[in-house]
Amino acid sequence: MVSIIFHAVGRFFLTIVFGVSPVKQVDDEQCIIVANHNTHLDTLVLLRLFPLRRLHKVKIVAAKDYFSKGCIGFLGRLFLNLILVDRGSGKVDEALQPLRQALQDGCSIIIFPEGTRGKPGVLARFKTGVGVLAMEFPEIPVYPVLLRGIEKTLPRGRFVPIPFNIGISCTSPEYGKDYLAEQGSGGRKKLVAALEEKVLGLSRL
Repeated sequence: MVSIIFHAVGRFFLTIVFGVSPVKQVDDEQCIIVANHNTHLDTLVLLRLFPLRRLHKVKIVAAKDYFSKGCIGFLGRLFLNLILVDRGSGKVDEALQPLRQALQDGCSIIIFPEGTRGKPGVLARFKTGVGVLAMEFPEIPVYPVLLRGIEKTLPRGRFVPIPFNIGISCTSPEYGKDYLAEQGSGGRKKLVAALEEKVLGLSRL
């Protein structure tokens, strides 16, 4: 209940202060959301893609080195369903295991395939982890999402948000099943490239 109240208040705050318009929510009971990553507000905006009643089944992939300590880490663990991933381990398969488990449990996942907060307004190359998951769960839709203007609200080094209009755009999903015929890692690479291109395409609109 406390978490639902937090998110309801957060949505009101995002609408009033940052002008985040109501977005068309994802109809699928389970999906993977991939988006550009610039600030710590990104997650709260992306969660608007889901109705409040479904948030308990939405997991957010986050950096273990950041969210396992400090005040922000504590609040994140308290109010968000975080999957903490060790970015520096180099063990991709091991890092993906809790994400696999979440998908097996019927949860949706929000993932930032750039791997870290990028340069403001610049989309970095996507890492292949999301492609691995999409190929292993080929029936789950993967939605490319673009956040606009959010990089100006909470730049690196700032803790107080700056009021600025935030936009969110979501386009048609990709499915791992459409790439299974490719040999070796070819399908995974093509899928990741398609997701990256769709996010870039949204930025050109």
